[in-house]
Amino acid sequence: MERTLSLKVTLETVTPLFLAGADPRGEPELRPPSFRGALRYWLRAAIGGVIGDQDIQSLRDMEEAVFGSTERGSPIQVRLFSRGLPNPDRRQPVKDRSHPPPGRDYLYWSMDESGRRGEANYQPERRFYPPGASFDLRLRALPSFQDSADSLSRVRAALWLLVQLGGIGSRSRRTAGSLHVAKEKESVSGPHFVLRCTDVQGASRELGVGLTTVRRLLLDAPAPSIHAPSSFDILHPNTCRVWVLGLWKTAMEAVDAIGASLRDFRSRREPDHRNVIRWLNGMSIDTIERAVFGLPITYRYSSTRVSGTVQAQAAREVIDRRASPLWLRISKINGGYIGVATLFKSRLLPVGARLYAKTKQGAATVDPPEDYSLIERWIVESFPHREEVSYG
Repeated sequence: MERTLSLKVTLETVTPLFLAGADPRGEPELRPPSFRGALRYWLRAAIGGVIGDQDIQSLRDMEEAVFGSTERGSPIQVRLFSRGLPNPDRRQPVKDRSHPPPGRDYLYWSMDESGRRGEANYQPERRFYPPGASFDLRLRALPSFQDSADSLSRVRAALWLLVQLGGIGSRSRRTAGSLHVAKEKESVSGPHFVLRCTDVQGASRELGVGLTTVRRLLLDAPAPSIHAPSSFDILHPNTCRVWVLGLWKTAMEAVDAIGASLRDFRSRREPDHRNVIRWLNGMSIDTIERAVFGLPITYRYSSTRVSGTVQAQAAREVIDRRASPLWLRISKINGGYIGVATLFKSRLLPVGARLYAKTKQGAATVDPPEDYSLIERWIVESFPHREEVSYG
């Protein structure tokens, strides 16, 4: 009888989990495809960090060996089991326009209701599983596939990255959907899911050891030379920086603090605030620095009633969205909660693409920012007690 290889962990939500089903604004659902997609993303980033970003065929072969493709099945089965999830909550943002929004409202703004009730464009507020909700995730390697044990080891590494650096569901790059492994079994094939540290310095050391271990598990060989920006998000010291931002007593205190610092850093920031209105009025500018945080960006100038949405354009094709290269998450440690920031220095836009907006004078384009120094500046200026994670 063939031995069944599997990994089962109990996951607990640290921050609100916006995981939609068929109806994005309906009841949240635990959906295996969402977890498969997230695990695949982190596995691709890790593989790219050890084989480089140029050998796309080898990357695709290694990825498909774990998660399959349209031509081949996957040896990994992903299943979720409810542990009596609490009733979903509804977003209830503070609506005091005399003050800036709290940090959590700034980070989760797109989860709020939009439009007017009764109108066709109305969208109700998103529902979510609150912090403290728990469920089981089971990853099973099907024994009928060759090298199923290796596939399970690699998907375990991807799960570690998801739990330590990423999140699941909507706004997962902005702290939502952060997960904590409440129970784990001792493993000799990978790093611990549970951080055993008590402070920022200890968290930085543990994450560094874990990242190094994950990279060596995937391919214990010297990596090729990699230069920033990479062609996609890859986990390599040259193209990915990780920081522990600070320590807070509760998860939502961490969310509020990180969100407020990002709000204050980006709001009405010069030279963008002054330049964008000139650009929307037909004048030339060098770039829009804030675009490095992701696209689209909507600008509204109440004093002049000028508005516009900054997107991108490549060969006359509009690129309406570019996900942020910056992942922000909250992790639970002994005695508190830490904020973790992961910056992937991948190419912001395709080669030749430019920032784009529609104006009264027609279409306007401008070069994208050259690097991610603005994001690094935000981290340096906003978190004096940060610790950068060192890994190899």
